[in-house]
Amino acid sequence: MQSVTIEVMPDARLSKNRLRSTHWQTLSKLSKKAREDAFILSLVEKPDDWETPARATVEITQYHARTPLDYEGLACQAAAYLDGMVDAGILLDDSPDVVVRYEMAHQKVKTVAESRVTITVTPVSA
Repeated sequence: MQSVTIEVMPDARLSKNRLRSTHWQTLSKLSKKAREDAFILSLVEKPDDWETPARATVEITQYHARTPLDYEGLACQAAAYLDGMVDAGILLDDSPDVVVRYEMAHQKVKTVAESRVTITVTPVSA
């Protein structure tokens, strides 16, 4: 079964704990940029024969060299990117009606340069 995966380097200010201390205008700009980046990456990664699924699973993995985010922080950081994938037609919506399973994981890497977050959308057959 086909899936679409994008790889991003999220800004730390998009994590749950940093949201409180970052000005709303800065957050708005960061979210907009994350959404646009995910839109472009999704269009590049989307197979030519991709049909937007009615139901799908979403898997988010943080590759970290230092302290990993907690699951709430990771979900918060990935939210704008997931919205960009919706904008690109990878998902119909990110609601529970469409996303039937939402998984998050952490993977340790050796260097900070290897740090990243991947978001994978996989269609679920009816």
